[in-house]
Amino acid sequence: MTLISYSEGRRQRNRNKKKPLAEECKGLEMEEVRVPVQDLQTTRQVEKRLRRDEIYPLRKNCHGNPGALYTCALCDIPLESISHAFKHVRDKRHKKRAREKQEQLMLTEIMPPGPEHISAVTAALNAVVHEHGMNDQDVLKRESLVSVMQDVLLSVLPGDFLNFYLMTCMSQTVGSHCLKSVD
Repeated sequence: MTLISYSEGRRQRNRNKKKPLAEECKGLEMEEVRVPVQDLQTTRQVEKRLRRDEIYPLRKNCHGNPGALYTCALCDIPLESISHAFKHVRDKRHKKRAREKQEQLMLTEIMPPGPEHISAVTAALNAVVHEHGMNDQDVLKRESLVSVMQDVLLSVLPGDFLNFYLMTCMSQTVGSHCLKSVD
């Protein structure tokens, strides 16, 4: 290690770690030259297939598993060989995470609805309300029925509980946009 002196007179070690890694990468390039071309192409095809499944070759040694050659980006798991990588791809947890990522990507790529979509949904809702909706006469009948039920229940139940319950029920069911089948 080289020592670097600063103007203050202190000396510190140069911790340049990139140099050994560069030498290591050169060593890998030299090994690739010795490997037959067909094996190299097969390995590249396999790694391309693994990349589609979010499994990438490691550039540095993994501290937790020094024998690992690949890592799964979805599951954050070091893998020791190509066979372990393919076994991991078939694993239920990896498939679930891949499916979740695909769904997330699909949801982010959905375009917002355009004016023609909005008008189609509005027309469909208006048709349903017109066919099954309540008219003013039905709303009056429902309000009178609610008042009769409230009088009967007030004689039996405590007032505070009943008022709270009826207010929540009325806010959910009474209105001109309610459907007749709610009864």
